[in-house]
Amino acid sequence: MKKILKTVLTVITAVILSVSVMGCGYEPDYSYVAIDPGTLPAPVVSRDDPTFREHYPMLEPYDEPVKITVAAVAYQPKSGVPSNTTPENQAFNKIAKQYLNIELVYTTVGASTVYDSKLNLAIGAGNTPDMFYTTDGSLFSSLRDTGALADLSGYFYNLNDELLENYLTYMPDLLPTVMKEGGLYALPMITNTYAAAQRLYIRKDWLDIVEMDAPPTTVEEMIAVGQAFVDNKAAIAAKTGIPANRIIPFAMQKELTWAGSYSAEGLFNAHGASIGAYFDDGNGDLIASTTSQETKNALSTMREMYSKGILDVDFTSKTTEQIQANIRAGYVGMTFGEWWLPKDALDDSYKAEQKGEEPVDWTWVDLPNYGDNESLPVVSRVSVSGYNLVSSKCAHPEAVVKLINLFYDIYYSDDSAERYVDKTTGASLTLPSAGFDDQLVPIKLWDGISSIREYERVQKVFKDLFDAGFGDTEARLKDGATEEVASAEQGDYVVSSANNVTTILKRSLIAEIEANPTYKEIFDTMKNREKILHFADGYPYYAAMRRLEEHPDEDKLTQKERAGWGIYHEMIDPDGSYAYVVDLTTGAKKAKYNEFYGASLTTMKDFGSYLTDRVNEIFTQIITGELELNYFDEFVTKTYNKNGGDKIIKQVNAWYDAQPKKD
Repeated sequence: MKKILKTVLTVITAVILSVSVMGCGYEPDYSYVAIDPGTLPAPVVSRDDPTFREHYPMLEPYDEPVKITVAAVAYQPKSGVPSNTTPENQAFNKIAKQYLNIELVYTTVGASTVYDSKLNLAIGAGNTPDMFYTTDGSLFSSLRDTGALADLSGYFYNLNDELLENYLTYMPDLLPTVMKEGGLYALPMITNTYAAAQRLYIRKDWLDIVEMDAPPTTVEEMIAVGQAFVDNKAAIAAKTGIPANRIIPFAMQKELTWAGSYSAEGLFNAHGASIGAYFDDGNGDLIASTTSQETKNALSTMREMYSKGILDVDFTSKTTEQIQANIRAGYVGMTFGEWWLPKDALDDSYKAEQKGEEPVDWTWVDLPNYGDNESLPVVSRVSVSGYNLVSSKCAHPEAVVKLINLFYDIYYSDDSAERYVDKTTGASLTLPSAGFDDQLVPIKLWDGISSIREYERVQKVFKDLFDAGFGDTEARLKDGATEEVASAEQGDYVVSSANNVTTILKRSLIAEIEANPTYKEIFDTMKNREKILHFADGYPYYAAMRRLEEHPDEDKLTQKERAGWGIYHEMIDPDGSYAYVVDLTTGAKKAKYNEFYGASLTTMKDFGSYLTDRVNEIFTQIITGELELNYFDEFVTKTYNKNGGDKIIKQVNAWYDAQPKKD
């Protein structure tokens, strides 16, 4: 939603413009007609009725073969997946055919950079796939409003219980965003909106070098930390082995309207702003954050940071990939990002071979406060991150639910590798080595709440295992919890398999756990996926940290133990990065809400691309000093509002007036 402005590349989106073509020109009608979502039909029996699944089966195969055309993004295969794996030959297709009698035919396939345009061109040419996924809200709304999408309300309750619980209990506001008069025209991706909240990540060892006792909690303190990094580049270089001219006190990528990690979003949020967001002014009207005083204040801070050499002087050309590389190389002192940063990039710098006297270390804080105001992360009131769509011409629209349930059963079940096998050879079809790659599956839903359950479960398991005595001696886990073998055997927990090398959880450790009823009961509380992803690296690190707390005179962590730093601080640490998401979700911490969560409005499609480009251009020039700070006011009145901004906010408020209000 913060990225509401996106160029749409096909004639299909034009059909939702309410226009009257007269002669050589037309005048668009930007009035907003409220959509009545209606009420989702109730199931024929209640969900707790023992006959519920008789009425709504989840994975019932077809008696006769069914052909479904789909679209897919051709991602590079994940680690362990054969390099020649494509959407067309991936293992999920064989599973769908053997277990559901569904043949998937890929009519639209493209790399992530061209997928949207290829999909739009196919739809515009009348070759709409039977089923496809898109993140483009304007495409969804145009297809819905022209009758091009199937009504899925009659198949909704065939979804498995966990997904129904996500929609109906945890995220009840999600379904109405894709409904019209009681019809359900998409199965929207289930995401926890609070996962987008940002924090400030800081090199703890740099703080120690510049003799700052604590990380910053205000914007003023953050600037002071950045200034200390600038003033002490020589000392940081001497202690870390990083060339002084490579040191970047604060890193930020170039697209100011992008809201992901390493972006300006955290800085804007710290000032009470978010580019592309719309906030309630307290009187029932929405205001555009992009044109607010809070945004001007954020630009003023960034301008000051840039002029002092705190903000990367090359930020205007930096991509997220380049910043990740800078972090991994040890060059970056501060950046904003979401909860996945510890494992995403910080981890690599922490595990890097030691170059200087000080070991790499990171810390993080909530958004620094600005002035007298408490700074809050900005998240969408309702997160509609993508849509599973079915063409109204599809002969078997119910197949979308079967495919979603199939993926869920494969990905989230412990025994799927044993249950989904090639019926000819008996080999498992759900292993990476067999060509199963979750990112290539064209139709799926993630469990939006599973990460919270995962966080709580794994954190408890780690504590209980250590308290029960597993890992209380250095010898047991100092060499890690994994080993490499020529091939996996029955009962092994396979962590990865690539280049003829298979990494598994150590058989000796598993044997020790299996032989101790207390260990086994605790260990088996985790799902197999958690044992492989979290326990494999995370537990040796956790056990080492606990030992060092109790025996501070012991040697420091080994390389094998250090390997778990990222996954521990991301998903297990009660003060770690995902703990922040949990605290926001449960209400222990507060957020600020972007109140616009609808599909792109006609004004946004007509003016959005131009305004996005101008915002990036002018705001960047203000930050770098090419334009005066006060040019912001002239830009708002003479450029932004006069070129569609005033029309957008008027239509946004018409939309807002039609929505039920949230507390």
